[in-house]
Amino acid sequence: MAQIMNTTTPIRSTTVWLFALLAGWGGLAMASTPTEKVVCTQLPRSQWMSEQQARAAFDAPRYLLVRFKISRGNCHEFYAVEKDGTVVEAYRHPVTGETVRLTRVPPPTPVAPQPTGQPEASGTPPAGR
Repeated sequence: MAQIMNTTTPIRSTTVWLFALLAGWGGLAMASTPTEKVVCTQLPRSQWMSEQQARAAFDAPRYLLVRFKISRGNCHEFYAVEKDGTVVEAYRHPVTGETVRLTRVPPPTPVAPQPTGQPEASGTPPAGR
């Protein structure tokens, strides 16, 4: 198992990490309260655009990773990750293609290491000795 992990390419690792981030964030977004439920249409699905048309209207190729689904409120729902790591959740009307709701979550900012207050070991003795 360790050998498999060592042969993983950076692109594969990044894709797995982004998918995990997207899946985790998507779980939070799906746990919205009933008052936040987005309802798009009651029209029959025969009048909706296809998934390919919806992806084109969403401009899916500009994102690193895109997940498409149909929401309970009959919307085309997209979860996507931008190149900078921003996660996008978009609800689009399945007939008109208009954006009904768009949420962006910026990537987490890295935490800078805290100084310990001790001098770094540089190999040279302190001045004056």
